[in-house]
Amino acid sequence: MLKAALREWGSDAKNAAFSKAKQLHWRNSFKPVHHRELTAEQQKQILESHMFVVKKKDGTVKAREVAGGNKQQDFVSKEDANSPTAATESVLLSCAVDAKENQETAVLDIPNAFIQTVVKRDKDKAIVRIRGLVANMLVEIAPEVYLQYIVKDKRGNSELLVICLNAIYGTMVAALPFYEKFTDNLKSKSFSVNPYDPCVWNKMVNGKQLTIVFHVDDCKLSHIDSKVLDNTIEWLRQDYESIFEGGSGKMKVS
Repeated sequence: MLKAALREWGSDAKNAAFSKAKQLHWRNSFKPVHHRELTAEQQKQILESHMFVVKKKDGTVKAREVAGGNKQQDFVSKEDANSPTAATESVLLSCAVDAKENQETAVLDIPNAFIQTVVKRDKDKAIVRIRGLVANMLVEIAPEVYLQYIVKDKRGNSELLVICLNAIYGTMVAALPFYEKFTDNLKSKSFSVNPYDPCVWNKMVNGKQLTIVFHVDDCKLSHIDSKVLDNTIEWLRQDYESIFEGGSGKMKVS
């Protein structure tokens, strides 16, 4: 949690949290609202937000804003929340085929996958309460947007209610909009879904099969020609990688 991280890592933790808050704002992730503007049903669905900060092996400090989506179990159906994930058998079989056919492979992580994904249906947009330091950071970043919506709790701490226009970690409907967006992009590049697994997609390139197996934002690519993988990674990089002041979303490839 942010308070513990501030005690342990000081300004590094604060800078990481500020960068994340800035990223969320620049991504047009939040629409601030007053409590009175919400219906009685919406007020019941307000989620608490949490800022988690971790220090990675390379010493960098990263922050992530997460919503406590456990309350959504009472009003979000499984049909609306479930997102396909690659079957274990699909991953293992594709690895066996890669080895048998001497395929070139690459594994990559798409950065900021959820934040980049717009939630299209109003009923899927989470309403989140942001408290304390993070609320104050948003006011510092864009006072003209957030200041008029700030209220104080009994202890004098800032509170801010926002409607999440983009998918946010921790909510039950975060992964499904990203899956729909990602597969739409695959279709636009003439990929076809495997009939046995909705997270395995194929495309013929130079007479050989290019395969993408993915679990949310983690992907495995394989093709006989490494240049085909390079071109595919570059396409994904152009579509999903974003660099912005105060933080970056570098695609990780291995």
